Amino acid sequence: MSEKASAVSIRVGSIFVLVFIWYCAAVMMADAEVLPGPFAIATAIIGVLVEPGPEGRSAFFHLGITLGRTFVTFGVAMLLGIAIGLAMGLRKTIEYSMMSLIPLALTMPTILMVFLAVMWFGFNEIGSLVAVVGVVTPYVAVNIFQGAQAMDKSVIDMATVFRADKKMMIRKVYVPQLLPYIFSAFRFAFGMTWKIVALAETFGIKYGIGYMFFFWFEQFNMELVLAWIIMFVILMLILEHGVFARLEHAAFKWRPANKLQT
Repeated sequence: MSEKASAVSIRVGSIFVLVFIWYCAAVMMADAEVLPGPFAIATAIIGVLVEPGPEGRSAFFHLGITLGRTFVTFGVAMLLGIAIGLAMGLRKTIEYSMMSLIPLALTMPTILMVFLAVMWFGFNEIGSLVAVVGVVTPYVAVNIFQGAQAMDKSVIDMATVFRADKKMMIRKVYVPQLLPYIFSAFRFAFGMTWKIVALAETFGIKYGIGYMFFFWFEQFNMELVLAWIIMFVILMLILEHGVFARLEHAAFKWRPANKLQT
């Protein structure tokens, strides 16, 4: 068996072990209202997908709303983080000024940032955007800043001597050297973003997966709470390993020795 096949087998096997432990725990507890078994949750997921939910909204409507919020806020946070991190790496004045502010943002607990965002801007799209930007942007900025510090200065000097314009500097000099750091920040930031968006929705933002978590939590319907949670986790895993990992492999195809395992 090849190393790749062995890795896949171990991953699949670990999932089956987890499901088996879950099944045993549900049998031992013998209270489906507190801990439904995996078969009950699978049935609930099918029901959620094929039947309209509260207010006549389908599961795909809520999934689409959450994905839309996730991608928009993630994109804004990534662009801001890359811009700030690169500016810090290229300008000492910006580095000194931001290094006194970023640690404050990094030490802020995520749940408090979400609370503040929704209290300041309300239970709306702006609130979720501010929450994500406040939490994710500093992490991205620090990662890109470290990459900017590691850039080959001789390449930058050479491009300057040959009078490369700003667009060429960014496209041909900065981005290729920062690419490993960008992808590292990309995957971490996405993992943070969807959790923050779900948390903000749980606090009261209308519609979305987090909204459905809280709706069924108020009904104390643990079966549907777990069904929505598992659907969301599966969707994020598909995006992470089925889409983003492939993009990363394609971007680093010319550097097979440095290709990250996923």
